[in-house]
Amino acid sequence: MGEVVMLNEKLVLPLLATLGASLTVLFIQFNTLRVKETKQKVYAVSYIVHQCYKILFSELSILKATVIPHIKAIERILDGDEDLLLTMFLADEFDILKAPPPKLTHLPDEYLLLVGYDDMHLASMYETLVYLKSDDTCRLDLNNFVRKDLKNRHAFLSLDSKAQVDILHEYYDHLTTIEHVTKRKIFFIVYSVLPKFFNYIKTYRFWLYSKKSINNEKSRIKQVLSNYKEFVPKADFGEQSMNGGIQKEIT
Repeated sequence: MGEVVMLNEKLVLPLLATLGASLTVLFIQFNTLRVKETKQKVYAVSYIVHQCYKILFSELSILKATVIPHIKAIERILDGDEDLLLTMFLADEFDILKAPPPKLTHLPDEYLLLVGYDDMHLASMYETLVYLKSDDTCRLDLNNFVRKDLKNRHAFLSLDSKAQVDILHEYYDHLTTIEHVTKRKIFFIVYSVLPKFFNYIKTYRFWLYSKKSINNEKSRIKQVLSNYKEFVPKADFGEQSMNGGIQKEIT
């Protein structure tokens, strides 16, 4: 009987030792993978927040320096400022926004998938942001219109006044459309994307990880929004857009 007990001990103790070692290896591997994936999530958030900063700075600076001044200039011309009209022709000021917007650089799909596993809305928001940024229709429409109707001063001035006014009104419509689309992108970033990602990175899973890069980008974004605060849409911009126009008339 004693020999059986000793034999069992000789078998069980090595087995337990092997099992313990295997479990330790598995735990180390699991923890290493978890740390790696969490760092990839932090990088993904940092990257997306940085892209938001670049878009905000680009869109707000163009809105302030180019789109809004041209809208005001056309309003003055439609009110009868012929000198300003000639100045804009001589300086080729109608032909704006010729350069395409910068494209978002590539975020590895697996990084976005990891974030999406935690919250599918986050991945969907980023995909929407990429789409909004890549849609260049309004700028191209404006450029095509200018090339057709506002490149040749003599051809424009040879038209009757009604035709000239129609062209200027159409140019104005292109500008105000660009203004609205720009504000829609800014609104989406400021009131949807950034709050959602900032709340996500505050969750417990990231407590032990450095978020210095994200905090730096957050400070830069605050500075940009402060510098261009008069051009940042208000919180009710989305609701006004949804309830304005024809929707307001038929409800």
